[in-house]
Amino acid sequence: VCFRCLLYTTKFFISKLKMNVDVDLRLNRHPLLADFLLQYPNCDEDAAERAFLVYQDLTEVRGWWSTEMKYSIQFERPYVLGQSKRFVQSQTVLPVGIEESLSLQLVRQFFSCILVHEEPIKTVILAVNDLDSSVVYYKMTSGLQPPESPETTVAHQREKDASIVKKRQLVAACAKRAMEKYNQS
Repeated sequence: VCFRCLLYTTKFFISKLKMNVDVDLRLNRHPLLADFLLQYPNCDEDAAERAFLVYQDLTEVRGWWSTEMKYSIQFERPYVLGQSKRFVQSQTVLPVGIEESLSLQLVRQFFSCILVHEEPIKTVILAVNDLDSSVVYYKMTSGLQPPESPETTVAHQREKDASIVKKRQLVAACAKRAMEKYNQS
């Protein structure tokens, strides 16, 4: 067997295998991501996959409401729009790779290009993510934002405390019912 023929054959099969793996990975995409890429063919696939990871983290892990992936034609980037709680205003999340560097000009451009309900956004959440799909969120505002008043902060803390007490009561009631069923059997 000729060494050159063997080398050529090996390279041929490796390239075919790599091509099949790439095709398989594209076929096994999440339907939402596949539809997004079909809807926005100019969108960079890596950026779309990064945005989809953030989308999944927000919806499935953090429990955001009305979450959707969007694409800015002017900014040429995907982003995520959603609500952290059910009845709060929508927030804009910009997925950014850990290897990317951001300039103030780029951030200003994002604030001016993205419109929510026909108005420019005043707050953006940067979702810095790594290839291992870990995500860290940073909240940025356009200009200076005054802090909440002490009364508002206290009211928020009372709401959190009441929610925790309610959850504890619910868990205690469930445990009590389970113990009653266990003792009856």
